[in-house]
Amino acid sequence: MRRYLVIANQTLATHQLRQEFLLRAEEGESLFHFLVPNTAREHYSPVWADYEGAIEIGTEGAKARLRFALATVRAAGACALGALGDPDPLEAVKLQVQCSAYDEILVSMLPDGASRWLDVDLPSRISAFTRIPVTTITAKGS
Repeated sequence: MRRYLVIANQTLATHQLRQEFLLRAEEGESLFHFLVPNTAREHYSPVWADYEGAIEIGTEGAKARLRFALATVRAAGACALGALGDPDPLEAVKLQVQCSAYDEILVSMLPDGASRWLDVDLPSRISAFTRIPVTTITAKGS
């Protein structure tokens, strides 16, 4: 069974991320663990929220997007788990990889200009810490 750690928050329900995990689910038996950093409301991208329409911010929005992702993966026949994590995505990943092994990490980020994760080069930092292959998915507006 292939095990994937998926890091996302505002982009959790985007078409780009959904396509990535559905492709992997079609490749064979898979487990997806969705890790959603519990981002403080003030750290949400206002540009992305405006662009996407009424995206719910804060903890309740993160929980709603997580439920959507879990249901989508499960409907495709794959196993899915998920939880909110530390607001700092790198710390959230560090804690998660101490508890479980993964074959790949998917990091879904906002586009350039809206992404705090891109500004701090989160995918490279995760890769350097975990030594697990990291795939970056950049969301596009609808």
